[in-house]
Amino acid sequence: AQRALYRVVDDIIERRSRESASGRDLISLLLAARDPETGAPMSDQEIRDQVLIFLLAGHETTSTALTFTVHLLGRHPDTQEAVHSEIADVLGGRAPHADDIARLTLTEMAVKEGMRLYPPGYGLGRLAEHEVIISGYRIPAGSIVLLSPWATHRRPDLWPEPQRFDPARFEPAAEQARPRYAYFPFSGGLRGCIGGHFAMTEAVVAIATLL
Repeated sequence: AQRALYRVVDDIIERRSRESASGRDLISLLLAARDPETGAPMSDQEIRDQVLIFLLAGHETTSTALTFTVHLLGRHPDTQEAVHSEIADVLGGRAPHADDIARLTLTEMAVKEGMRLYPPGYGLGRLAEHEVIISGYRIPAGSIVLLSPWATHRRPDLWPEPQRFDPARFEPAAEQARPRYAYFPFSGGLRGCIGGHFAMTEAVVAIATLL
């Protein structure tokens, strides 16, 4: 399976490297990148690894979020109709632009609620570099700590009627009233997902285009 995946990515990189690599796409930028100290280019393996990160972490997870959001909208026709009306009002039948995203507020709320119920990264691992005590629990250095957005996003003390699909949970006032890490589909802190903002942008545009 690994060889098959590598072959797909290597073929993409090879095809792009045969063409003019002066574009602004991801692979062109990776091919043109140089170490600021040595001037050396990235190795083939480094380029492959970077592409794999974007393909798997930035593509599969967003498609999973979109799948569940569309599923939930399909099961809640009133919400779907409201989202559709917003999209029609904002876009007027044209394709969405980046400037439209700030006005697609209900659409974004629906995506966020979809990721609350079905976070693509439902379990996250972190390595404790130093011993620490959190809420009375001793975590030895070298321990792996598992965090679960899935479980946290369904805590009834944080999310009343947690199984219910309700995009209104993400109205600005409601978001500000909740603890910071009541919702963390992209993890958080220094190890938070670097592509979180891009993923939300991509998801809102995709939902607006589909509906």
